[in-house]
Amino acid sequence: MNRSQFIMYGSIAMLLVHMAGATAFAGNVAVSEPAIAITEKVISSTVGGVISNAGEIIEMGKIIADPSYHHLMLQPGTIGNFSVTVTNKEDVAVTLHPRLVITPYAFGHMDESWVTIAPSEKVLEAGEKSQFDVKVSIPEDAETGNYAATLSFMENVPEGDILYQGSRGIVQLYVDVWIPPQVQIFTTNIYDRVEAGKIYDYEIMLKNTGDSEIAIAPKLVENMYYPMEDIYRPIVADVSSVSMDSAVSMPYYRGYQQAFGTDAITITAPLSIKPEENAIVKVKVQVNVPADAKGDFSGSIDLDIDDPGVRGYADLVPLNFHVAVKPEKPYEIPFRVNDNGTVIIELKSYDMYLSSSSTNPSFEVRLIDPQGKEVEVVQKTIQYDGMVTVRSIPYPVSKTSGNDTEYQSYSQAYAETYMVQTSAGQWTLSVMPHSTETFEYSINIEPSQ
Repeated sequence: MNRSQFIMYGSIAMLLVHMAGATAFAGNVAVSEPAIAITEKVISSTVGGVISNAGEIIEMGKIIADPSYHHLMLQPGTIGNFSVTVTNKEDVAVTLHPRLVITPYAFGHMDESWVTIAPSEKVLEAGEKSQFDVKVSIPEDAETGNYAATLSFMENVPEGDILYQGSRGIVQLYVDVWIPPQVQIFTTNIYDRVEAGKIYDYEIMLKNTGDSEIAIAPKLVENMYYPMEDIYRPIVADVSSVSMDSAVSMPYYRGYQQAFGTDAITITAPLSIKPEENAIVKVKVQVNVPADAKGDFSGSIDLDIDDPGVRGYADLVPLNFHVAVKPEKPYEIPFRVNDNGTVIIELKSYDMYLSSSSTNPSFEVRLIDPQGKEVEVVQKTIQYDGMVTVRSIPYPVSKTSGNDTEYQSYSQAYAETYMVQTSAGQWTLSVMPHSTETFEYSINIEPSQ
């Protein structure tokens, strides 16, 4: 134990002895006043084992600010307004001094000149509430990015308290400064089921809606992992300033291997998009799948669009290719028929990876009777199912035209139904799937009446 710890623990021990002595002296006699008189309420905040801000201030847990969190999306040169209602739940009057406090560890520090709070001072009686008007003015030359600050309505605020939303009469303020993107990205991802030994072509569609030429430099990023040392670098105001060149090839988990290397993917693109080009500019992606490929390839194409309105990871187009597995033998399902009747067979394909270029799913069906002979089955129906949703766009840009750019298909199912007259005995259904890796079956047996 060092000297400072000895003094601190000694002081606490003396205080406890003093309190115990006062209680013992009182004995069984009713005491109207406590052994230690508390003249004023004091709040303190302990940070790193040291008591700080132990001044005589009102308990801020009873000064309530509503809302305790507010978020604004503003463009440079614009103004945002909102109101905060502060309630004094103390039994004494308090004087409020609203001000902006820089939030520690925030992505971007907001300039104090951006925020004005009116009134600048207010005496709030016990149980009274009052409204404060907050105006956030973004300068014309403000850089795009995310900014954070804390609005404090108390003059003295323990540093640790401004980290927690809704505590001690404060409002956490976040402002997203943005500008409309000039380049529209119509292709938001490329997912496909591919076959080993084949070549596939894809297009990423872009359009320049502005009045200036925009440079692009698409490049392949194998996956989105960064070296550990990057995690501990100082946090920047905008993730778009993080260089994609720092991305490295790392496994998703121990033992994971990509189905093929980056040399199998070729990207062809123009150097820029001119404003007068209303036609869609195409970035061509060619995938040459090796003959021995197995598994999946995951990565992204960083379009590297020189457009300040396209921020963060907005110009990343995810890539995911699944190399389809071709079974060597059919799947066999034995089933028993007790009486002569009709058997209805349904085969349904489910695929996580929707194929945009390979053939549709199908089934090669054989039915073996109890004598070991193949029986002809009649296909009755073919059915397609799917789920479609409207594409989401991270920022309010003009609506695009055409179903291909407005809608995204997330799942697809394909079903075939067969019917055959059967006799009693042990039967075997043989199914060889094509262009699908997941299917389910149902066998419905209807005895003759």
